[in-house]
Amino acid sequence: MPNRRIAVVTPVLNDWASLEHLLAALGGVAPTIGEVSVLVVDDGSTEAAATDKLARLAAGLTGLEIIRLACNLGHQRAIAVGLAELARRDGLDIVVVMDADGEDRPEDIAALLREHEAHPEAIVVAMRAERSEDRTFKALYHVYKAVFRASTGVTIDFGNFCLIPAPLLTRLVARPEIWNHLAATVIRSRTPLRRLPTARGTRYAGRSTMNLVSLVTHGLSGISVFVSEVFVRFLGLSLVMVAACVGVIGTVSAIRIFTDLAIPGWATTVVGISLVMLLQLFTMTTALAFVMLSNRMAAPIMPALHAAYYIRSIDVVA
Repeated sequence: MPNRRIAVVTPVLNDWASLEHLLAALGGVAPTIGEVSVLVVDDGSTEAAATDKLARLAAGLTGLEIIRLACNLGHQRAIAVGLAELARRDGLDIVVVMDADGEDRPEDIAALLREHEAHPEAIVVAMRAERSEDRTFKALYHVYKAVFRASTGVTIDFGNFCLIPAPLLTRLVARPEIWNHLAATVIRSRTPLRRLPTARGTRYAGRSTMNLVSLVTHGLSGISVFVSEVFVRFLGLSLVMVAACVGVIGTVSAIRIFTDLAIPGWATTVVGISLVMLLQLFTMTTALAFVMLSNRMAAPIMPALHAAYYIRSIDVVA
C-alpha cells in the first residue's frame, strides 16, 4: 500500500541533532511504506533548530511541521498535543508515535505496518524483545514492572513507539489519562492491542537527559492512569490488615482473660499497637477516599479540547 498516508509524531527538547538523523532515516524508508509526513513537537526548546537543514533532510518526505509549545510540558504531554492536533485533521490513514533519539528505529515501521494490515482494528505497539541498558537500569525496570503489576493488576511492557490507525485517534485524545502516560492510556482505553517485538536502536547523538527523578515520575504517571484500580487494591489490603489487627486484639484479650499465660504488661502493649495501626489505616483510607471523590468531581484536562491552548505556533518547514 504505497499510497497510505502516514504521520509520524515525535517530541523534541533541544535534541535537534538527533532529529536530523531521524528525518534522514525516515526519508530513506518512506518510499517503501507510503506517504510519510512528520509532525515535530518542540517541547519548549531553548536552542534554535536549523530549519533550512531540516527542510533539506525532509526532501524524501511529504511534509515537515514543527509545533512550538508555549512552555515545556514534558515528553508525554508533548506527544498528547501532537496527537490532538492530528486528530483535528483529515486525510490521514495512520499515525506513528516515536522518539527522535534513534532508540525507536524507523526501519521497524514497516513491521508495524505489516501487523496493522493483518489487524487493522488494533493499535500496534513495539515491545522491546531485548533491552540494551546497563544492569542497574534493567533491575530498576523489572522492579517498576512488578510494582505496576502489583498496584494495578495490569502488565505494561511497551513504551511510546506505536502505530495508531487514524479512526482510533479521536478515541485516544478524548481520554484525560493520555495527558500523563500514552502507553498506560492505550491499555486503559480497552482498544484492541497487538504487541510486536522489536530491538532497541542506538542513540543518534548526545546523551539522554532522563534521570532517576524523571524515571520515577514517568512510572508514577503510568500508575496514576489506573488510580481507581490502585485505590480498590489498597482498600482490599486495608481490610485484610484490619481483620488481622482485630484478630490479634481478640486473641490477646482471650489469652489475657481466660488463661494464665499472659505476661504482665505485654497484652496492653500488643493491643495498643494494634489500635494505633487500626487508626492509621482508617485515617489513610478515609483520606484517599475523599481524594478519589474530589478527583471525580473535578473537570479533567482533555487534550482534544485543551491541547490548542499550549500551542504557540505551527511552522511548516517542508
